[in-house]
Amino acid sequence: MRTWIATGLLLAFTSAQAQQPWTLEQCVKRAEEKNIAMLNAALDAELAGQAKDQAYWDLLPDLNAGATHGYNYGRVVDRYTNTFATDRVQTDNLYLVSSVSLFESFRKQNTIKRSGVDAEAAAKGIEAARNDIRLAVVQAFLDVVGLRERRAAAEAQAGSTRQQIERTTALVNAGRLARADLLALEAQLAQEEYTVIDLSNQHDQRMLALARALQLDAEETRTFDVTAPAITETLIQAPAITADEVLRNVLRSNPAYSQVELQASSAQLSVSIAKAGVIPTLTLNGSMGTGYSGRNYEPVGDPVQGAPQLIGYTESDELVYAPTYAYGTELVPFSRQLDENLNRSFSFTLNVPLFNNMRNRYTIAQARVQHEKARNTVITVRNDLQRDVLDALVMLRSAYSQFHAAEKSVEASTLSQEFAEERFAQGVITSIELNTTKVALNRATADLINAKYQYVMASKYLDILQGLPITL
Repeated sequence: MRTWIATGLLLAFTSAQAQQPWTLEQCVKRAEEKNIAMLNAALDAELAGQAKDQAYWDLLPDLNAGATHGYNYGRVVDRYTNTFATDRVQTDNLYLVSSVSLFESFRKQNTIKRSGVDAEAAAKGIEAARNDIRLAVVQAFLDVVGLRERRAAAEAQAGSTRQQIERTTALVNAGRLARADLLALEAQLAQEEYTVIDLSNQHDQRMLALARALQLDAEETRTFDVTAPAITETLIQAPAITADEVLRNVLRSNPAYSQVELQASSAQLSVSIAKAGVIPTLTLNGSMGTGYSGRNYEPVGDPVQGAPQLIGYTESDELVYAPTYAYGTELVPFSRQLDENLNRSFSFTLNVPLFNNMRNRYTIAQARVQHEKARNTVITVRNDLQRDVLDALVMLRSAYSQFHAAEKSVEASTLSQEFAEERFAQGVITSIELNTTKVALNRATADLINAKYQYVMASKYLDILQGLPITL
């Protein structure tokens, strides 16, 4: 029984832990760990690192081994015995081949430099992807908490209208107010309830967008929630930094800009590598081989004299015979043949490109075009960053001004509504005039909340562009 109770308490505690609201920092961290774009950027960096290692290994000589085992049928000259064979002959060949480039107009050295630049650019690509993810998460997170705050304000306003309806109903029943005033308040309540529902729908959609950015599964999405940070008036300060200062910081630390600069450097090295194709190259080649033949026999034992063999005639027509001898033979052992047939060679190869169907010329031209495109990309990214900085600063300054203006508007609208409620209760104004003050207060409250979160979003966007930590 105690075991079941302990298990239940443990499950309840685990469930409570899983349902803890997430902070902005936790959301950003989760997105960086699980986002597919981040994972792909890391894989690209891994590939670039492997290409860099391969470029260094290419400086070493290559070494390849081979072996053949075959049979020949019919007339052929055996390469190891230099005799004709007409029957089946078994042959085995073993060899090692190696070559090393002695001069290629620094093609391999420039390839090493380019692979190093590409690896560094891929690492910057990870940081650039992380910034994109941070921006998407911060935007969705602030949308969620902003809509949540607007919904709470709309619910409070609807609650106030309900109380007003209760008081108006009593006054109508007492004959002090016309029923039209009550109907106007009920229409206002319906509009405010619609606003609450609309804000709830927007909130739920942004919550789903945030969950997708965090790569949450279905079970995690069902229990996912965020905690709204306390954004007070003290956090909204007048912007003091200038556009030039921010742009200098961005160009110094922004990974996207660093990445395109490195890619331009890589493209420039590609031009040098392409030019190496029109320069003569010198290569050292070496090989070592041996083999085995099934016709490689050797005599064994003492010779045995046979019958004389006629070999010619003398001037007097006398027959001339020569003695004949027969020998026993056996196949030379495999290991001894490999040792006796061993051969080594080395050579130098000079390759002078004279005409290659214009491939080298067009390869160089294409590399130059890619370099120009890369330089244009650097200019484009710089201009985009400058525009983003200016847009963010304009939004920051506008939001700062709008926040303080909306703050004053909320204060004035709140007093106006309180005064209108008192006058309405006294029958001095109609419900339409009362609703006008409520609408003004609702609009001012929404403007205040929007300005506050626009300021925070612009501020965090500038932090992301400059590579600063994301905290809230």
